Amino acid sequence: MIYKFIWLFAFLLFANGSDCRDTNSKEIGVTLRQIGHRLLLSNGDSTSRILPIKEGKNDTYTISFEKPLEISSDLLYAITEEELKRIGVNDFVASLIDCETSDVYLSFLYSQELDSITPCKGRDLPTACYALEISLLHSKSSFSILNLGFPVLLVLGALFLYYFYSKKKNEIKSISPLSVRVGKYLFDAQNRQLTFDNETIMLTEKESKLITLLLDCNSNEVQTRDYLISQIWKENGIQVVSKNLDVLVSKVRKKLSLDSDINITSVHGLGYKLEVKELTVKSV
Repeated sequence: MIYKFIWLFAFLLFANGSDCRDTNSKEIGVTLRQIGHRLLLSNGDSTSRILPIKEGKNDTYTISFEKPLEISSDLLYAITEEELKRIGVNDFVASLIDCETSDVYLSFLYSQELDSITPCKGRDLPTACYALEISLLHSKSSFSILNLGFPVLLVLGALFLYYFYSKKKNEIKSISPLSVRVGKYLFDAQNRQLTFDNETIMLTEKESKLITLLLDCNSNEVQTRDYLISQIWKENGIQVVSKNLDVLVSKVRKKLSLDSDINITSVHGLGYKLEVKELTVKSV
């Protein structure tokens, strides 16, 4: 009975009021790159790069591509909706924009509260330089449990935390829908872990970030030392020497050593690249 009570008020607490999403920037970044990756694959392109995701104001993100591509409106709708729903984003506006003129070729809305709008279905756009702009919307409601007052909110918050604490003790962590296969490993960036057969190998935040950055490159491309250092240690606000990167790479190599087909190669004077024989990176 207590669990039903907690679930009821947890629903009121989090489904009403302000933003319903609890999606962090790392999840969004990985998901947006997955959208771009699938659009490239739909063009038969498995080699060109997705450019760095640009974050604008009001939760707006832009996906850009290294090369021109052909877009099918129906496929664009389906891929964007499917990937964003994986991380609980059900309210967004997406616009396909011309890189040079900033003209909007397609624009569509997905929403739980409003009628979704997907105009221009069944149209194939010619090969051109496109950017996909996605704005995440915040679901609102006229009622908020905050209006019940601080004491009630405090009690409900305590019950909510108690429930999830007791449940987590016996929880078996499931595979993230954002996992990718690298060689014989399954890499879960969200939970920072590698899985090899039935063995789970935990990663530190920096180790997970290094693997993610190396996966951003094709197998024949190099991530420079300066770029890796700036991305991995940028939030620390401290001076990082090049040796720190070498030590980090050495630790990740050991954790990937169960698959002899995987290698992090050092390119003298440049940086590192991730090499995987036969199989590269494939979504799970």
